[in-house]
Amino acid sequence: MIRHLHPTDSPGLLQFGQSSGRGEICTLIGALHGGPSGFPTVKYASIALSPRAWQSCWVKAHRGRIDGVLRAGPRSGPQAWEVAELYLRNTKSELALDLLEQISVPAGGAGAHRIFIRIPTNSDLFVHARRAGYAPLYRESVFVAETGRTALTKLGIPDHPIRLRPRIEADDQALFKMHSGVTPIEVRMKSGQTLKDWSSSSESLSRKARDWVLDLPDGEIGALIRLNSIRSGHTFTLNWATHAGSELPGLLATALAESKDSQVSTVVPEYRPALSHLLVTLGFTEQAQYEIMVKPLAQQVTEAQKAFAAIS
Repeated sequence: MIRHLHPTDSPGLLQFGQSSGRGEICTLIGALHGGPSGFPTVKYASIALSPRAWQSCWVKAHRGRIDGVLRAGPRSGPQAWEVAELYLRNTKSELALDLLEQISVPAGGAGAHRIFIRIPTNSDLFVHARRAGYAPLYRESVFVAETGRTALTKLGIPDHPIRLRPRIEADDQALFKMHSGVTPIEVRMKSGQTLKDWSSSSESLSRKARDWVLDLPDGEIGALIRLNSIRSGHTFTLNWATHAGSELPGLLATALAESKDSQVSTVVPEYRPALSHLLVTLGFTEQAQYEIMVKPLAQQVTEAQKAFAAIS
């Protein structure tokens, strides 16, 4: 069984860090900044000493020796959990099945309807994840450009200015409608088909990220751009309505405007090939691919419901 990380695990974390491999899983932010890396011993030693932080971390240990570490918790709401990081001892890859399977218990107990994971394409973890009940949702690609300025030069000046405004809470219903219109039905069926499901499973670039929306003449929302800039680079995500496709070059120019000479990275799901093709044309390179997977969780029924059955 897995258990929470404890303050007394600090010495074991040091030993684990010396014999663990690269991480097996990452979040959206991690994917945009190079993907899974080596075990961050200092980070987890600090987490072990913080009661609030270690409640989101679990370990698989045997006779006091840590063989696996997993960090998980809600994405943007309690209905959707995500495994953010997973590290395994080099000789214990089979423990991935136990960790991914058993994290369903605390997630379900906290009210989650599903758990998401993001793993590198062709990772050996894919097989263990399938056995633990995770199903492929879609594949995404990470695109990177050394500087946004070069891409902007190739893109040129849009035919007309794109006027965006900051996102507000009242936009959620219209944004969910846009999302439903461009996302394949099989993806929506697995990831949740209600506004609350969508809101809970949304991924953020950071707490300081800025969201901008494009209003269409018919009153609908035509696009959502999410931006985040730090010293190491500029990241963004872009989604747009089908009938706003002609605005894609202008939307991309807006997303790149603040990047200047910084490195720029973004992710594109496989069902949005138009953006992938445009990025490659502008000099972006595909740096990595990831499989997004999801596991549905059974929900407890709080009250028995009466039903009538036909008698033959």
